[in-house]
Amino acid sequence: MANQNPLRHIKIEGYSRTENYTSPRSFYPDAPISRNRIQHGNKIKSHLEQIRNQFAYNKGQSTPEGIERDNVIYVEFISDFDIEPAFESLHSNAENAKYQLLSIKLEKVQEKERFRVLVMLTEGGISHFLSRVNEYILSTTEKPSHAKLVSNLSAIKLATLREFWTEPKEIPFPEEHEVVWWEVWFRRKRGVDTTSEYNKIIKQLEAVDAQISNQELIFPEHFIKLVKASPRQLSQSLFLLDNLAELRKPKETADFFINLNLFEKEDAVNELLSRIENHTDENSIAVCILDSGVNNQHPLLREFIPNSNLFSYKPDSWGIHDSGSEIQGGHGTGMAGLALYGDLATVMSSISNIQIFHQLESVKIINKRDPHDPELYGSVTIDAASSPIIVAPFRPRIYCMAVTDKNQAYYGRPSSWSAAIDKITFGNEDEILEKQLFFVSGGNIVIEKPDEFPDKNIYESVHDPAQAFNAVTVGAYTEMDTVNNDEFPDSKLLAERGGMSPANSTSIIWENDWPIKPDIVMEGGNLINQRGDIDAPSSLQLLTTNKDYRTTLLQTFGDTSAATALASRFAAQLKNEYPDLWPETIRGLMIHSADWTQTMLGGKNIQDVRSFNKVEKRNLLRSFGYGVPNLEKALYSAKNSLTLIAEEEITPYKKDGNVKFKDIHYFELPWPVEVLQDVLSETDVKLNITLSYFIEPNPGSRKYSNKFSYQSHGLRFNVIKREEDPETFHKRINKNARNEEEQSEYKSGGGEKWFLGSQQRNRGSIHRDFWIGSGADLATRNQIAVYPVSGWYRTRKKLEMYDSTVRYSLIVTIEAPEIHVDIYTPIRTLIPIEV
Repeated sequence: MANQNPLRHIKIEGYSRTENYTSPRSFYPDAPISRNRIQHGNKIKSHLEQIRNQFAYNKGQSTPEGIERDNVIYVEFISDFDIEPAFESLHSNAENAKYQLLSIKLEKVQEKERFRVLVMLTEGGISHFLSRVNEYILSTTEKPSHAKLVSNLSAIKLATLREFWTEPKEIPFPEEHEVVWWEVWFRRKRGVDTTSEYNKIIKQLEAVDAQISNQELIFPEHFIKLVKASPRQLSQSLFLLDNLAELRKPKETADFFINLNLFEKEDAVNELLSRIENHTDENSIAVCILDSGVNNQHPLLREFIPNSNLFSYKPDSWGIHDSGSEIQGGHGTGMAGLALYGDLATVMSSISNIQIFHQLESVKIINKRDPHDPELYGSVTIDAASSPIIVAPFRPRIYCMAVTDKNQAYYGRPSSWSAAIDKITFGNEDEILEKQLFFVSGGNIVIEKPDEFPDKNIYESVHDPAQAFNAVTVGAYTEMDTVNNDEFPDSKLLAERGGMSPANSTSIIWENDWPIKPDIVMEGGNLINQRGDIDAPSSLQLLTTNKDYRTTLLQTFGDTSAATALASRFAAQLKNEYPDLWPETIRGLMIHSADWTQTMLGGKNIQDVRSFNKVEKRNLLRSFGYGVPNLEKALYSAKNSLTLIAEEEITPYKKDGNVKFKDIHYFELPWPVEVLQDVLSETDVKLNITLSYFIEPNPGSRKYSNKFSYQSHGLRFNVIKREEDPETFHKRINKNARNEEEQSEYKSGGGEKWFLGSQQRNRGSIHRDFWIGSGADLATRNQIAVYPVSGWYRTRKKLEMYDSTVRYSLIVTIEAPEIHVDIYTPIRTLIPIEV
């Protein structure tokens, strides 16, 4: 993991982790810094004179034969702390500019911030800034000339290749001799022949033995090439050019690998195999794929899915391997590659070792040549889920299924198939069947014409059986926006980056009583509008394993199937880190860690709760669930982000003549009161709460259009209000805590700044909401209640399930802004036992 010193979530009996988060804002004064003008001006002038001397030296150096040098130099203008430099003075819009601003980085040093601005200078550009500094030094007025430009700078220095690196600090700059792929961004020059620019760049790179991809991307102001070389090699070539703009880590697209010939693909696969570290054994957690079978002799799969892990609903007539489907490369085998590695385009473009801790299982449940009736899918799924349990009963597993029925529209109401999944997840104490974690795809919307998106995604429902209460239903969003304009001229992306994938199905048209679906969204790829037609370039799809492992090896893949495989892998990584946590908790942590992208939010600020109306919140939830899960947040706490986890059992009902409510749980959580009151008193912090449990389905009830007749029980959480004492809190939510005179005095009450509110969050069997307020307000809000609402355990007395005990997980996170504050350690020292 990226976190070298991870802070594990804190598990306390009766408690859960809390995350609080607010994006930090930095405000900088617009006025120039007051300085000793002559002293500071001469300091900046000396920096520019050093750069002019270096420029003259570079100009006098010879270049290899046939290599053309552009007479430019790259420098960094570094601002003083907590002040903005004069950006407008560092950028020219002229066609043949003497200087050009290339990039701006905000750098944090301890608790202070400053800007580092990368600028390209010609000889005339150096003279231009020297004249500005001289005018600043010689000014005699109270407001010196060019004060904001010069006063707000602390230094100007020569740039190195590292200064062109625009990736976040979590992605380190390569070592000097490390040969890697780079995404090199060049500025496009107006009025300059593009072919001559390309030829010049290629000559520069070939001179240092760099490997250059034939692919390129062209945008209005930049063109991009993929280059494989070391930083040392690039420094020897690119600094001779005047149009270098940025260096990035390649966000590899599938078409880079799909377009390789067989021998090149074999080389890429073998190179990846050399970096894989297999940490699995027969008892390792397994992702069990219920699909069309898996061809396990693929070189990237064979170590992780032996023949003993292959099963079939009809082994004699179907066999156990991937016999193909509407996906030519094999749907089950494609799912397997993503569930094991994630997007192979990303993995293959890396140079790091790949550590694998989970294995795969496959149960073949579909065969296009011998289909079974849709109404039997529930039975098929239960039988399929049982097959690996019989062979390996103690192996932990996660079920992954991307098989749905698009012809059945239940609009949230349970079906026999969705109820079968709820049954699998809930388990069976009589048969000693453990509770299980089950991922199912929301089902795909087929977009045939550009103008169908996104309306068709709204009016076509999530498919059966993805309405299952207990399953994690996975929808699709996309971050993919790379298209080869030469191959697809005049094309337009169908989905905006960070928005809904064209395949995503929603529950917007469902009645409010039914669960929020999908629960989360993962990458599902994108499509383009190619002159009125829909197309799916490889660059907008994920890369995975192909069932034809002898001649093809790789295939592109996407939609909610790909998203579901990725979600299963996410859960396996989480379960590997916390093997003893319940499935309810793993499910809860994934959803708890999710956030909506700015595109999903329509550009609105999530902190401004009142800027979202009820319809907007409902549509947001029923389009994207709780958003995109974050693996780092799901795995670990941080100094400024404390997560508490409680795994508890509760008896919701009792028989006392009639069946009545029984238990309520009150939590008094360990809380960083001093930090909240003293350090964060006036700072907004975030309280994030998730309650996760599995219900037992009852699809045989004649009244199961009523959700309480389908689900065995329901649970809710409530939090003590600001300035509310514990006694009042208990009385407000628990009528049994009041005396006769108080029965009508306490209201459940509104006015709280919960983002969703109880009406939106209390659907299905997982409930998440968050509150943003000051540390002072949060300091006393460490009391939470969990209590039951009705279900068929209570209303169907003759079934005699009223005294059942059920499980739940409560996850609480306090998240403070990214400032120098520690809310984790004070609580960690109180609880010596980790998860």
